[in-house]
Amino acid sequence: MLITDRKLCIGKSLINVIKKSARSGVKAVQLREKDLTSKELLALARKIKKIRGIKLIINNRLDIALLSGAYGVHSPEKGIHAKHAKKLVPTKVGNYYNLIVGKSIHSLNQAIRVEKDGYDYLIFGPVFKTPSKIKYGPLQGLEKLKNVCQSVSIPVYAVGGINPQRAKKCIQAGAYGVAVIRAILKSKNIAGTIKEFKTAIGSL
Repeated sequence: MLITDRKLCIGKSLINVIKKSARSGVKAVQLREKDLTSKELLALARKIKKIRGIKLIINNRLDIALLSGAYGVHSPEKGIHAKHAKKLVPTKVGNYYNLIVGKSIHSLNQAIRVEKDGYDYLIFGPVFKTPSKIKYGPLQGLEKLKNVCQSVSIPVYAVGGINPQRAKKCIQAGAYGVAVIRAILKSKNIAGTIKEFKTAIGSL
């Protein structure tokens, strides 16, 4: 999963980075641009939604997720509850649209609670040191990641300082996948970087 931060795309447009990532095998993008207005965020989401092969997940904005036809919505630690998000999804014939709901967590107890609360996946970290996750507390490490993965049955994505070599260690610890920011957004060779991730973890 590629998590966006367009400010890291120095000299490149975020849309072009996502297009190159999609062509190279990335299948999911979490749109996380907190400083944009609702109008700007929706416009960007709709552009990303048109990129072939990408499952679009919107961070913390259920309204934008619904208006853009996104694949899912991601809840930060103090974000919307899964049951509330799923109740608000409009129905056509008595069934919910297929909108997945994920959650960011930072402890084993949170992971267990998140699964009970009905979330479809979780993102756990920061596993390794990274500038973007310093404010979210101490490093969790591979052993805690392993404990989380062994304690829940929903997919676990590892986040925080993930590069290809560390991604392999996260998968070996039981993670379903990895969530990446800087390693891709700041790469001077996006296709090459993603190829390294493929080689390290086997597939995307």
